Amino acid sequence: MADGRHWTYADLDLQTTHLSLRLQGAGLAPGDRLAAVLERSEWNIFLYLACVRAGIVYVPLNPRLTPHELAPMLADAAPGLVVCDPGLEETVRGLAGGVPIHTMDSAGVGTLATLMGQASEPDVNLPPGHAAAIIFTSGTTGRPKGVLMRNELLAGKAYALAGALGYTAGDRLLHTLPLYHAHGLFMTLHCVLSVGASLLLLPRFDATEVVRHLSQASVFSGVPTMYRRLADEPGLRAAAAGARLFISGSAPLAREVFDAFEQQSGHRLLECWGMSETMTNTANPLRGERRAGSAGKPLPGVVVRVVDAAGQPVAAGVPGVLEVGFSDPAFGSYWQRPAAEQPLLRDSRLVTGDIGLLDGDGYLHIVGRTSEVIISGGYNIHPREVEIALEELPGVARAAVFAVPHPDYGEAVVAAIEPAEGATVQPVDVLAALRSRLVGYKLPKALFIEPALPLTELGKVKRAALAQTYIRHFERI
Repeated sequence: MADGRHWTYADLDLQTTHLSLRLQGAGLAPGDRLAAVLERSEWNIFLYLACVRAGIVYVPLNPRLTPHELAPMLADAAPGLVVCDPGLEETVRGLAGGVPIHTMDSAGVGTLATLMGQASEPDVNLPPGHAAAIIFTSGTTGRPKGVLMRNELLAGKAYALAGALGYTAGDRLLHTLPLYHAHGLFMTLHCVLSVGASLLLLPRFDATEVVRHLSQASVFSGVPTMYRRLADEPGLRAAAAGARLFISGSAPLAREVFDAFEQQSGHRLLECWGMSETMTNTANPLRGERRAGSAGKPLPGVVVRVVDAAGQPVAAGVPGVLEVGFSDPAFGSYWQRPAAEQPLLRDSRLVTGDIGLLDGDGYLHIVGRTSEVIISGGYNIHPREVEIALEELPGVARAAVFAVPHPDYGEAVVAAIEPAEGATVQPVDVLAALRSRLVGYKLPKALFIEPALPLTELGKVKRAALAQTYIRHFERI
């Protein structure tokens, strides 16, 4: 740990044994849910792994959620027990509807430690297909849904990704990602555990602190926002000299960030693509060309197809809907959702809702999502395609493209941009430069300059929030 605390794998076994016995002693049985509303610490990890050993479904929730956001998630998960930070106990108790609540702080201290373990064994024999966790989606494309994560999916993807990224027992991962999200809890942690590597856990992401501790690590995994900030940190190149790999995921990686980080650190980022329902699907090669703007190639055991509206494969370089298939199709399903709301399968492949293309060398490029398609004047426009064109222009750090009502076109393409540090940009100049990159119907009908675009904690731009801000723009013209 960053504060000097040190845990071995023997300690991990001991702590998760104690916790598993306590949870079973509290009356939780395999298949019951435990909701965790905890501040970030190694005890999040211990509690999660104890649940896995006991067959209890772990439901991590962001402790920064407002009561309005937290209440429906707790109701949806229907937990048999809630474990929260002591500082959140009063709030959680008011939302939990009589569900038992125990506390645990970042040192493992709280009422959970007072439970008496009554089970004889920490490990429970589980049937195939048993769920390990429920992860709630971000909600940026609709109300949050709980994705039921099965043990087989998590284990299979852990070994495939660890192999593709070259993890060994000698690696140490510098970990700053949220422990309530698939990237931080599964993608990174499982790679470490699958090979017996080590973990250096910081309390939070802080670019200065990451640089200070980077010399103690061989791997760092983050989101594009983190790499944007790290590229501005003095001393990054020296601190990163001993690292072997920097991984980016959870959000599209802009070329500007890719290039800036390489220039400042001497390392080319390795971008991945995945979903909560599938975990990681593709990754740029560990040894080979890592292409800016590409999510790489399918992991072993993963098949990625690009199809048209009829489900037929399209040619290389042509955008289409992405379908993902596994050698063992153990996709994550949606908890407490009817069949009509479950992930769409076609010939045992998941229809992802992402729009992308495979180039002539088999590299995947994400263009957007079907649910984000803007229909303007009868034309379909994918926001991510316009965002990429904007982010490639000088002086543009980040772009967001969204739709607002328009009296003539139905929906108008609108963009907001965040200037690069120290840059001065004018909407008229940006639009003029964009005309050489995009056909006319894809050009934004309006463009706004924002000092900083609104982001989720994982670095995804909140398009919906921007659309709401400018929803009446064309009514005023």
